[in-house]
Amino acid sequence: MFPNKYVEEWKSRNKKVIGFLCSYVPEEVIYAAGMLPFRIRGTGCTIMSRSDALMSSYSCSFARSCLEYAVDGTYDFLDGLIGIDSCSQIARLYDNWRYEAGRPFMHLLNLPYKKSDAAVQWYLDEMKALIHSFEKTFGITVTDQNLRKAIEVYNESRQLLVRLYDLRKSDNPPVTGAETHDILLAAMSMPRERFNGMLSGYLKELEHKETESEFRARLMLIGSSVDDPAFIRIIEDKGGLVVTDALCFGSRYFGPHVEEEGDPLLSLARSYLMRPPCPRMTDGHAALYAFIVEMMNAFNVDGIIFQKIRYCTLWGGASLFLEKKFRASGIPFLSIDREHVVTHAGQIATRLQAFIEMIEGTAT
Repeated sequence: MFPNKYVEEWKSRNKKVIGFLCSYVPEEVIYAAGMLPFRIRGTGCTIMSRSDALMSSYSCSFARSCLEYAVDGTYDFLDGLIGIDSCSQIARLYDNWRYEAGRPFMHLLNLPYKKSDAAVQWYLDEMKALIHSFEKTFGITVTDQNLRKAIEVYNESRQLLVRLYDLRKSDNPPVTGAETHDILLAAMSMPRERFNGMLSGYLKELEHKETESEFRARLMLIGSSVDDPAFIRIIEDKGGLVVTDALCFGSRYFGPHVEEEGDPLLSLARSYLMRPPCPRMTDGHAALYAFIVEMMNAFNVDGIIFQKIRYCTLWGGASLFLEKKFRASGIPFLSIDREHVVTHAGQIATRLQAFIEMIEGTAT
């Protein structure tokens, strides 16, 4: 599965590829260093015998799937890896990867737990340390000009992805949730300027596409990491169209526009910390709830599907807060515990069918 043809082409020109473990990792810094950011995924991993020997069985299967690909050689094309302490599972993934299958460049970012001026300064210093590591390891110089160019390129991606999501607000969206997810995964695994050109052309086609959707409910997907469109296809095969999300592989990934004036690193630190929060942000639960409600209203959502990978501590904790809030509001809410690999599709499909029928019954 990995690498793809765009990565192979990039590598054929003796250019570096750097893996990253979380949407809070500043891709613009990697791109400004002349390297290709590649989001780490465990998509399609069905056997985790090696990672099970290294991580507890109580670790989430997303982290173990990614580690399996690290130790079995799938990710040997990477020239480096940037880890982050976004959660204990991802931090342990990085630790094991470093000792069992370390790449030439290994760097761990420390992410603040709050949004504040002090946190922005903290993350600014973390980005400076990352740049210093790049320069020391690869003998390069990352200039402010490089950073501004990278911000400009990634801001174009943000504008294009916002346009893509806006198309899904219509009564008959020209693109499905699974198709949107495929596009987002492409953004995380190919040269960004090439991605921008391809998405720009695709949007022109979509904006003139006439569709007649046969969906039975407009749904929003929230919760743990979803790096496989197959999970969304299960939902859509049952007549529930996923019109938006609050996922780190989805809308929370590309975040808000980054200010292009002034200190580029400061702009990046502010933007990454001010994006719709992950539950690991201790002061972000109210903001996360508000973001979900805002998206529900904007996309005319009929119900929420909350999916949590087993042993996902962050979203497991958030579920206690979010489910109570949404059920009290009378909003249809389905909670699914699952493994990372798409198994038990039949059981999930049965629950989805009942959920969609319940929404239809409420509507009538």
